[in-house]
Amino acid sequence: MEGLNLDGFEMMGENVKRLLKNCGEGIRLMPLAKIAKPEVVELDDYCRLRDFVFIWGGQGVKIGKYTDIQPHVVVWGGGKLTVGDRVSIGPGSVLLTAVYSHAEGLKMVDGLGEGTTKALYGQLVIENDVYIGANCTLMPDITIGEGAVIGAGSFINKDAEPWGIYAGSPAKKIGTRPQGPVI
Repeated sequence: MEGLNLDGFEMMGENVKRLLKNCGEGIRLMPLAKIAKPEVVELDDYCRLRDFVFIWGGQGVKIGKYTDIQPHVVVWGGGKLTVGDRVSIGPGSVLLTAVYSHAEGLKMVDGLGEGTTKALYGQLVIENDVYIGANCTLMPDITIGEGAVIGAGSFINKDAEPWGIYAGSPAKKIGTRPQGPVI
């Protein structure tokens, strides 16, 4: 298309590597993985982004070593995301780094019209050795502690303790995972 310029907006697959803030060794970007604002995204050694992953770089995204982000995961909001080493994020999960405040008088159906929408940017931190099941939603301004497990379909709006097992909507602690070396 003549006149269409998408430079710097989003890139797909392996061709985005040269635009990343940091690109580690052996990373795998599947052909249909998308990253918007790659200049603020850091991918550490041997992490893998599967097809249909969408990451909006926002204020910065850092993904640790050997981390696997499975298909249809969305990072959204424009805030900051930090993911540790050896993390698995299940398919269909949504990681939010902002929420939105709608001012009085905002017309949602007819467009913006009156009022304003304000983004409330936050930070989401996922520490090392965490497992997040399929179709989870994580809200901004929380920390998922080292070694925690989040059950499939969970809604996380509060911090998760290290080595805790969480499930539900909203998620509650249902157990504790044994600590120790993770293989």
